[in-house]
Amino acid sequence: MGTRPLATAPRPASRYVRPPGSITAGVVLLCALVVSVIGSIVTYNNVRAAFVHHNAYDSAREELAQLLKLQLDEETSLRGYLSTGKTIYLVPYTEASPAYDPVFRQLVQFVNTAGVAGASAPILDMRTQHTLWERQIAEPLMRNSNSTDAVQTLGRGKIMMDRVRNDYASAASVLDAESKRLEDESFSLLRRAAFVTAALILLFGLIALVADAYRSRSQAALARERAVTDTLQRAFLSGWDMLPYLRIGTAYVSSTTEAAVGGDLFDVYRLDENRAMVLVADVSGKGLAAAVETALVKYSIRTLVETETDPAVVLQRFNTLFERSAADPGAFVSVFLGIVDDRDLSLWYASAGHGSVFVRRGSRASVLPATGPVIGLEPVQTFASQRVELGIGDVVVLATDGLTEARDQAGIMLGDEQSLLWVERGPADPQKLADEIVANVRRYAGGRIADDLALLVIRVQRTSVVGTDGPGRREVMPTSADGGTGRA
Repeated sequence: MGTRPLATAPRPASRYVRPPGSITAGVVLLCALVVSVIGSIVTYNNVRAAFVHHNAYDSAREELAQLLKLQLDEETSLRGYLSTGKTIYLVPYTEASPAYDPVFRQLVQFVNTAGVAGASAPILDMRTQHTLWERQIAEPLMRNSNSTDAVQTLGRGKIMMDRVRNDYASAASVLDAESKRLEDESFSLLRRAAFVTAALILLFGLIALVADAYRSRSQAALARERAVTDTLQRAFLSGWDMLPYLRIGTAYVSSTTEAAVGGDLFDVYRLDENRAMVLVADVSGKGLAAAVETALVKYSIRTLVETETDPAVVLQRFNTLFERSAADPGAFVSVFLGIVDDRDLSLWYASAGHGSVFVRRGSRASVLPATGPVIGLEPVQTFASQRVELGIGDVVVLATDGLTEARDQAGIMLGDEQSLLWVERGPADPQKLADEIVANVRRYAGGRIADDLALLVIRVQRTSVVGTDGPGRREVMPTSADGGTGRA
């Protein structure tokens, strides 16, 4: 896939000159960052393993439901045939009957391997009742539907079906309980790790401030506080991947003065050699409380997208998990989740109430609409996914609502129309475009940032295979906006 560009840290919203005596603060905060990163990696691996087990139980639950459905399909087909005398009604029976055993064997293998106590007996009884129903009820009635004991035979069949339903309910209860236990365990781990990480970072920051307070006051103390907040920002926003077929620009501006962290989040995560996840999210609230929830959002979605290919399914499952695990019961989050595929230059996305996403093709830009509601409003939500074709040089701007909801001195909101103009007229280089948008927002708002703003700008660039000539050739080195090679 060519040379992998080096990942660079997000640019801070403001710069400062480090005063004398700030080395102590830097060393302490570096230790905090190392602890935070190591803790994040350990947490991610533990939660990912728990989610894999959880997904296995979900699959077993689906197989159990499929067994019941196949049994019901056979019964419905038989009743249709007995009512009409037409053999065409037996088609579902002939399709469902051979499909039963493969599903049963796969489910039994999982239950035995996982050692799910309480599920084996009802599942085996379901299989026994299914076999007896076919031999003693279905087959005799299909041979002679007008037999004198047909009504009695159907009565015995109903008793068997009632037993199958009871077996299904018993097994489903066991699988659901184990699945929920794994789910609660993983999110308890994640939430606890997020709080511990935030507490450690704050603790180290306070130690650094106290140590340096004896050396320098006033401006030096203010500069050290800015160093603390910038490091906190990097701790929450670090860890994203760079791709050879994308150039990336980022920006982050916090509305809080006490800490440059908040509930806004962006992420780029390599899924394989051809696909990458791009994410922007906006958690309700501000400051460290919202920042803790962003850790939950980031690593939960990273974990889910490892096992689910459809962004809409990822958001649907994350909505359920967020409802159960958010520290604040009233919290909600807007999320834009996209999968960029290098093979066909497409963006497959789902948007949970997140509207500040723009696609620029040439000199024209458009807004990608939301495909579902905001995360956290209801335990069960429905989301849709859409696929957008991209071309070489196309730019996608993912922003939080700190862009479109910025207000001028008169309180007038910026809105989508003006944001589109900034995207259309901005430079081709992603980082320059991100920096220019932030500068425009500051000017429009008169220097007041009322809401957090996170920006992720990606530009599709050429990649290629070495030594390939002729039509369809793909160049090895990434190219910059002016045609030369450049680093993202």
